[in-house]
Amino acid sequence: MGLDLNKLSARNARVDATGNRKRYCDISLSTGDLIVADRIDRETLCGEKPSCVIKRDLVLEKPLELHLFSLHVQDVNDNSPQFNEELIHIEIQESAVRGARYVIEEAHDADIGQNSVQQYSLKKNDHFVLAANGNTIELVLDKELDREKQHEINLLLTALDGGSPQRSGTVVIHVTVLDANDNAPVFSQAVYKASLPENSPPDTVVIHVSATDADEGVNGDVTYQFGHVSDDDVNMFSIDPKTGEIRVSGVIDFEERSSFEMRVKAKDGLGLTSYAKVIIDVADLNDNAPGIYLESVINPIPENISPGSEVGIINVQDRDSKTNGRVHVRCNFIDPPWYKSSPTIH
Repeated sequence: MGLDLNKLSARNARVDATGNRKRYCDISLSTGDLIVADRIDRETLCGEKPSCVIKRDLVLEKPLELHLFSLHVQDVNDNSPQFNEELIHIEIQESAVRGARYVIEEAHDADIGQNSVQQYSLKKNDHFVLAANGNTIELVLDKELDREKQHEINLLLTALDGGSPQRSGTVVIHVTVLDANDNAPVFSQAVYKASLPENSPPDTVVIHVSATDADEGVNGDVTYQFGHVSDDDVNMFSIDPKTGEIRVSGVIDFEERSSFEMRVKAKDGLGLTSYAKVIIDVADLNDNAPGIYLESVINPIPENISPGSEVGIINVQDRDSKTNGRVHVRCNFIDPPWYKSSPTIH
């Protein structure tokens, strides 16, 4: 920034953290280096966004200066792949033919890019092989089942990321061999989209998902539940297991989260499942007033100060977005209380 390192201390150089923001970094007054001041966790700050940027201000005095800078937070492989369940239950008819496919919910890794889940492997067994294409994982029946010989099978599925060192997560798939359930539930849509105003009260209906099953009786009885939901989102929404109606159950704040993405699972009476994606966009409301922060000020002001001299820095912020976050600043000069009541001098 072209600053004189010898004057950083005298000019009270500091990283601004107004508005209840964490500084995340500070400046060494002896070297001018930016140093870490608070723990920086990319997953907490930016979630699955491919780019994670923190913007902060460097303030100096005598004379006043304000420099803007950005911290680009790079991902490290500090999270292992995780499956939503410790044990996956699947029920398969013994009449299933070779080549039949069964969808398995994918693993989740909070890291991004190469550090996220890259591949899956299935421990060798007599009946199944694995087919993975992108986020879709399927068990493929390679040898017909015989319930009279084996009515339960345990499979070990492993998810691996691409980091170095590589991290992995495992789940056991428990297969129960049944007599006959020929159809899995089918959602009316592969992706459901909805828009929701922030501050929507609890019990607000967001969207209704629906799946049908061609089987009759218990084999066609469809129930609904969420698939993988992060710890931060687990209390934000609820789903009616019978109707598929999704309702608000937590506090929806656009400034904290502008969209939600989740998986919904439909399961019939004997365990066949299918999945759909639900995307909920949060609409911003003008629910935040601008905050005014006095960064620095010269007080008192010399009577011979030159016109155009900077005497203070005021930082105005509004957490709302777009038009709701635009701020117009106006200065009103207030006469001192003694101005009108002072005696007239002749």
